[in-house]
Amino acid sequence: MKPHWLSLSKILRIFCSWQHNCIPSTMTDKIMSLSEAAAQLPQIAQLLWSGAVVAVPTDTIYGVSCSVHCEQAIKRIHQLKGRPMNKPMAICLDEVDSIPYWCNTTGLPQGLLNALLPGPVTLLLPKHSRDPLNAHLNPDAHLVGVRVTDHGFVRDLCATMGRLETNGFRSVGHPLVLTSANLSGDASALRIEEFSAIWPELDLIVDGGPISTCAKTSARSGSTIVDLSKASKGLYHIIRRGSALNSTVQILEDGYGLRPYIDA
Repeated sequence: MKPHWLSLSKILRIFCSWQHNCIPSTMTDKIMSLSEAAAQLPQIAQLLWSGAVVAVPTDTIYGVSCSVHCEQAIKRIHQLKGRPMNKPMAICLDEVDSIPYWCNTTGLPQGLLNALLPGPVTLLLPKHSRDPLNAHLNPDAHLVGVRVTDHGFVRDLCATMGRLETNGFRSVGHPLVLTSANLSGDASALRIEEFSAIWPELDLIVDGGPISTCAKTSARSGSTIVDLSKASKGLYHIIRRGSALNSTVQILEDGYGLRPYIDA
Protein backbone atom coordinates (compact mmCIF):
# COMPACT_ATOMS: atom_id res chain seq x y z
CA MET A 1 0.00 0.00 0.00
CA LYS A 2 1.26 3.49 -0.83
CA PRO A 3 2.04 5.86 2.06
CA HIS A 4 -0.86 8.21 2.82
CA TRP A 5 1.28 11.25 2.06
CA LEU A 6 1.48 10.12 -1.57
CA SER A 7 -2.32 10.08 -1.71
CA LEU A 8 -2.46 13.57 -0.22
CA SER A 9 0.10 14.76 -2.77
CA LYS A 10 -2.14 13.46 -5.57
CA ILE A 11 -5.17 15.30 -4.17
CA LEU A 12 -3.17 18.52 -3.88
CA ARG A 13 -2.09 18.19 -7.52
CA ILE A 14 -5.68 17.57 -8.58
CA PHE A 15 -6.90 20.53 -6.53
CA CYS A 16 -4.26 22.87 -7.97
CA SER A 17 -4.91 21.68 -11.53
CA TRP A 18 -8.64 22.12 -11.06
CA GLN A 19 -8.36 25.57 -9.47
CA HIS A 20 -6.13 26.81 -12.30
CA ASN A 21 -8.14 25.06 -15.03
CA CYS A 22 -5.15 22.93 -16.03
CA ILE A 23 -5.34 19.47 -17.58
CA PRO A 24 -3.40 16.79 -15.64
CA SER A 25 -0.39 15.37 -17.50
CA THR A 26 -2.22 12.04 -17.86
CA MET A 27 -5.77 10.95 -17.14
CA THR A 28 -4.43 8.35 -14.69
CA ASP A 29 -3.28 11.24 -12.48
CA LYS A 30 -6.95 11.59 -11.55
CA ILE A 31 -7.34 7.99 -10.39
CA MET A 32 -7.06 7.04 -6.72
CA SER A 33 -7.52 3.59 -5.22
CA LEU A 34 -10.33 3.06 -2.74
CA SER A 35 -7.87 2.53 0.13
CA GLU A 36 -6.03 5.75 -0.75
CA ALA A 37 -9.29 7.67 -0.97
CA ALA A 38 -10.56 6.29 2.34
CA ALA A 39 -7.41 7.60 4.02
CA GLN A 40 -8.00 11.09 2.58
CA LEU A 41 -11.72 11.61 3.20
CA PRO A 42 -11.39 15.16 4.62
CA GLN A 43 -9.34 16.27 1.63
CA ILE A 44 -11.78 14.74 -0.87
CA ALA A 45 -14.67 16.32 1.04
CA GLN A 46 -12.96 19.70 0.74
CA LEU A 47 -12.48 19.09 -2.97
CA LEU A 48 -16.22 18.45 -3.32
CA TRP A 49 -17.10 21.51 -1.25
CA SER A 50 -14.95 23.53 -3.65
CA GLY A 51 -17.03 22.39 -6.62
CA ALA A 52 -15.32 19.23 -7.84
CA VAL A 53 -17.04 16.38 -9.68
CA VAL A 54 -15.89 12.96 -8.45
CA ALA A 55 -16.56 9.41 -9.68
CA VAL A 56 -17.25 6.95 -6.87
CA PRO A 57 -18.10 3.26 -6.50
CA THR A 58 -21.47 2.35 -5.01
CA ASP A 59 -23.21 -0.90 -4.11
CA THR A 60 -24.72 -1.15 -7.61
CA ILE A 61 -22.71 0.69 -10.29
CA TYR A 62 -20.15 3.50 -10.54
CA GLY A 63 -21.57 6.96 -9.99
CA VAL A 64 -20.67 10.59 -10.55
CA SER A 65 -21.11 12.88 -7.57
CA CYS A 66 -20.83 16.48 -6.40
CA SER A 67 -21.93 18.60 -3.46
CA VAL A 68 -25.66 19.25 -3.48
CA HIS A 69 -24.98 22.93 -2.74
CA CYS A 70 -22.71 23.56 -5.75
CA GLU A 71 -24.79 24.86 -8.66
CA GLN A 72 -21.92 24.84 -11.16
CA ALA A 73 -20.96 21.25 -10.33
CA ILE A 74 -24.58 20.15 -10.82
CA LYS A 75 -24.59 21.81 -14.24
CA ARG A 76 -21.26 20.15 -15.08
CA ILE A 77 -22.68 16.71 -14.37
CA HIS A 78 -25.64 17.33 -16.67
CA GLN A 79 -23.28 18.57 -19.37
CA LEU A 80 -20.65 15.82 -19.14
CA LYS A 81 -23.34 13.13 -19.34
CA GLY A 82 -25.28 14.88 -22.09
CA ARG A 83 -28.22 14.72 -19.69
CA PRO A 84 -31.18 17.10 -20.11
CA MET A 85 -31.25 19.72 -17.36
CA ASN A 86 -34.86 18.83 -16.55
CA LYS A 87 -34.05 15.17 -15.90
CA PRO A 88 -33.87 14.74 -12.10
CA MET A 89 -30.84 13.40 -10.22
CA ALA A 90 -30.84 11.66 -6.86
CA ILE A 91 -28.99 12.49 -3.65
CA CYS A 92 -27.18 10.08 -1.36
CA LEU A 93 -26.73 10.34 2.40
CA ASP A 94 -24.65 8.79 5.15
CA GLU A 95 -27.43 7.08 7.08
CA VAL A 96 -31.18 6.66 7.31
CA ASP A 97 -31.45 9.07 10.25
CA SER A 98 -30.33 11.94 7.99
CA ILE A 99 -33.20 11.49 5.53
CA PRO A 100 -35.93 13.42 7.45
CA TYR A 101 -33.76 16.55 7.47
CA TRP A 102 -33.56 16.63 3.68
CA CYS A 103 -36.86 14.99 2.65
CA ASN A 104 -40.40 14.98 3.98
CA THR A 105 -40.99 11.59 5.59
CA THR A 106 -44.31 12.47 7.23
CA GLY A 107 -46.78 9.60 7.04
CA LEU A 108 -44.27 6.86 6.23
CA PRO A 109 -44.89 3.62 8.14
CA GLN A 110 -42.58 3.41 11.14
CA GLY A 111 -39.46 1.39 10.39
CA LEU A 112 -39.95 1.34 6.60
CA LEU A 113 -36.87 3.43 5.80
CA ASN A 114 -34.66 1.20 7.92
CA ALA A 115 -36.14 -1.89 6.30
CA LEU A 116 -35.22 -0.67 2.81
CA LEU A 117 -31.93 1.12 3.49
CA PRO A 118 -28.96 0.97 3.36
CA GLY A 119 -29.20 -0.94 0.11
CA PRO A 120 -29.63 -0.79 -3.67
CA VAL A 121 -32.87 1.20 -3.51
CA THR A 122 -33.70 4.82 -4.41
CA LEU A 123 -36.72 6.25 -2.60
CA LEU A 124 -38.76 9.08 -4.08
CA LEU A 125 -40.00 11.27 -1.24
CA PRO A 126 -41.69 14.70 -1.15
CA LYS A 127 -39.57 17.81 -0.80
CA HIS A 128 -39.93 19.89 2.34
CA SER A 129 -42.07 23.01 1.95
CA ARG A 130 -38.93 24.94 2.85
CA ASP A 131 -36.57 22.81 0.81
CA PRO A 132 -33.02 22.75 2.28
CA LEU A 133 -31.63 21.36 -0.97
CA ASN A 134 -30.17 23.46 -3.76
CA ALA A 135 -32.94 25.20 -5.70
CA HIS A 136 -31.03 24.39 -8.89
CA LEU A 137 -31.23 20.64 -8.25
CA ASN A 138 -34.33 19.27 -9.97
CA PRO A 139 -36.16 22.63 -9.77
CA ASP A 140 -39.29 21.33 -11.51
CA ALA A 141 -39.63 18.17 -9.42
CA HIS A 142 -41.72 17.91 -6.26
CA LEU A 143 -40.07 14.66 -5.17
CA VAL A 144 -36.49 13.87 -4.15
CA GLY A 145 -34.73 10.63 -5.03
CA VAL A 146 -32.66 9.61 -2.01
CA ARG A 147 -30.16 6.79 -1.53
CA VAL A 148 -28.24 5.40 1.41
CA THR A 149 -25.90 3.01 -0.35
CA ASP A 150 -24.57 -0.17 1.15
CA HIS A 151 -21.04 1.06 0.36
CA GLY A 152 -19.01 2.37 3.26
CA PHE A 153 -16.89 4.84 1.31
CA VAL A 154 -19.77 6.90 -0.08
CA ARG A 155 -21.53 6.98 3.28
CA ASP A 156 -18.33 7.98 5.08
CA LEU A 157 -17.78 10.72 2.52
CA CYS A 158 -21.26 12.17 3.14
CA ALA A 159 -20.66 12.03 6.90
CA THR A 160 -17.25 13.71 6.54
CA MET A 161 -18.75 16.51 4.46
CA GLY A 162 -21.39 17.03 7.13
CA ARG A 163 -18.74 17.37 9.84
CA LEU A 164 -16.73 19.72 7.64
CA GLU A 165 -19.84 21.86 7.24
CA THR A 166 -20.17 22.19 11.03
CA ASN A 167 -16.46 22.50 11.90
CA GLY A 168 -16.16 18.98 13.19
CA PHE A 169 -19.37 18.73 15.19
CA ARG A 170 -21.70 15.79 14.66
CA SER A 171 -24.45 16.70 12.25
CA VAL A 172 -26.66 15.16 9.61
CA GLY A 173 -24.72 13.95 6.61
CA HIS A 174 -24.20 16.31 3.72
CA PRO A 175 -26.00 15.12 0.57
CA LEU A 176 -24.05 14.26 -2.53
CA VAL A 177 -25.74 14.48 -5.90
CA LEU A 178 -25.40 10.99 -7.39
CA THR A 179 -26.03 9.71 -10.90
CA SER A 180 -24.58 6.94 -13.05
CA ALA A 181 -21.04 7.36 -14.40
CA ASN A 182 -21.75 7.15 -18.11
CA LEU A 183 -22.90 9.16 -21.06
CA SER A 184 -26.67 9.46 -21.04
CA GLY A 185 -28.11 6.42 -22.81
CA ASP A 186 -24.97 4.28 -22.49
CA ALA A 187 -24.68 1.15 -20.36
CA SER A 188 -23.93 1.64 -16.67
CA ALA A 189 -20.35 1.06 -15.54
CA LEU A 190 -19.08 -1.72 -13.27
CA ARG A 191 -15.40 -0.70 -13.62
CA ILE A 192 -13.76 2.66 -14.11
CA GLU A 193 -12.46 1.76 -17.58
CA GLU A 194 -16.04 1.53 -18.80
CA PHE A 195 -16.65 5.26 -18.37
CA SER A 196 -13.28 6.45 -19.70
CA ALA A 197 -15.13 8.63 -22.23
CA ILE A 198 -15.99 11.07 -19.44
CA TRP A 199 -12.66 10.93 -17.56
CA PRO A 200 -11.51 14.27 -19.02
CA GLU A 201 -14.54 15.98 -17.43
CA LEU A 202 -13.98 14.49 -13.96
CA ASP A 203 -11.75 15.92 -11.23
CA LEU A 204 -11.15 12.68 -9.32
CA ILE A 205 -11.90 9.00 -9.96
CA VAL A 206 -12.07 6.65 -6.99
CA ASP A 207 -11.27 3.14 -8.19
CA GLY A 208 -13.06 0.57 -6.06
CA GLY A 209 -12.33 -2.27 -8.49
CA PRO A 210 -15.02 -4.28 -10.28
CA ILE A 211 -18.39 -3.84 -8.60
CA SER A 212 -19.66 -7.07 -10.13
CA THR A 213 -18.13 -9.84 -12.22
CA CYS A 214 -21.53 -10.92 -13.49
CA ALA A 215 -21.87 -10.61 -17.27
CA LYS A 216 -25.68 -10.37 -17.15
CA THR A 217 -27.33 -7.11 -18.16
CA SER A 218 -29.17 -7.15 -14.83
CA ALA A 219 -25.86 -6.48 -13.06
CA ARG A 220 -25.94 -3.00 -14.62
CA SER A 221 -29.56 -2.24 -13.79
CA GLY A 222 -28.73 0.11 -10.93
CA SER A 223 -30.88 0.68 -7.89
CA THR A 224 -34.57 -0.11 -7.70
CA ILE A 225 -36.51 3.18 -7.72
CA VAL A 226 -39.74 3.30 -5.73
CA ASP A 227 -42.11 6.24 -5.27
CA LEU A 228 -43.24 6.42 -1.64
CA SER A 229 -45.03 9.77 -1.90
CA LYS A 230 -48.38 8.00 -1.33
CA ALA A 231 -47.17 5.58 1.33
CA SER A 232 -49.34 7.35 3.93
CA LYS A 233 -52.30 6.09 1.86
CA GLY A 234 -50.86 2.59 1.77
CA LEU A 235 -49.58 2.87 -1.81
CA TYR A 236 -46.26 2.61 -3.64
CA HIS A 237 -45.14 2.78 -7.27
CA ILE A 238 -42.10 1.13 -8.87
CA ILE A 239 -40.40 3.60 -11.22
CA ARG A 240 -37.48 1.34 -12.18
CA ARG A 241 -37.17 -2.39 -11.50
CA GLY A 242 -33.44 -2.21 -10.81
CA SER A 243 -31.38 -4.81 -8.98
CA ALA A 244 -33.51 -5.23 -5.85
CA LEU A 245 -37.08 -5.44 -7.15
CA ASN A 246 -38.17 -8.69 -5.52
CA SER A 247 -36.78 -7.93 -2.06
CA THR A 248 -38.14 -4.38 -2.19
CA VAL A 249 -41.65 -5.49 -3.14
CA GLN A 250 -41.57 -8.15 -0.43
CA ILE A 251 -40.71 -5.55 2.20
CA LEU A 252 -43.34 -3.10 0.97
CA GLU A 253 -46.18 -5.59 0.61
CA ASP A 254 -45.51 -8.39 3.07
CA GLY A 255 -43.75 -6.30 5.68
CA TYR A 256 -45.81 -3.11 5.58
CA GLY A 257 -49.01 -3.93 3.71
CA LEU A 258 -48.49 -1.38 0.95
CA ARG A 259 -50.18 -1.89 -2.41
CA PRO A 260 -48.84 -1.01 -5.87
CA TYR A 261 -50.53 1.64 -7.95
CA ILE A 262 -50.12 2.63 -11.58
CA ASP A 263 -49.02 6.22 -12.07
CA ALA A 264 -51.52 7.93 -14.35
